[in-house]
Amino acid sequence: MIITAFIALQLATTQPPPPSALPPPFTELPQQVLEPGQCALFLWDRASGKRIAMLGRTPANLRAIIDGRSTDLPAQALEGEEVMGFTPISRFRSANRSFEVRLTILPATAGGAVVRDGSLTITEADGSALVLPVAGLAGCPQ
Repeated sequence: MIITAFIALQLATTQPPPPSALPPPFTELPQQVLEPGQCALFLWDRASGKRIAMLGRTPANLRAIIDGRSTDLPAQALEGEEVMGFTPISRFRSANRSFEVRLTILPATAGGAVVRDGSLTITEADGSALVLPVAGLAGCPQ
């Protein structure tokens, strides 16, 4: 009886672990302000729940805080059928890294779009790579 009460007390007082930090080279992207009619697709890291990047549509680009600096990278390649002007596969390159975004983009019934499944792959100059599972939302403010 005492052991059962102790286990119940342990379970009741155990807090879930805090969300993990974003892996290098990223830090959380602050809230972005879009002009009326400007569309964007925001990506969240599934492990931490933090906003990691924004994909712009015109021109196609990736915005993120990389190595502590706000960075806008133009798209190097876009593949697949567009949903709201965003492609399922997009590639970007900085001086020492490449970034590949793969998304399943689904139109939302109330406008906009949802990314339920996706990944952001960061490949370093030495060939090592990190794959981050992502989710996202796309929209265009009026």
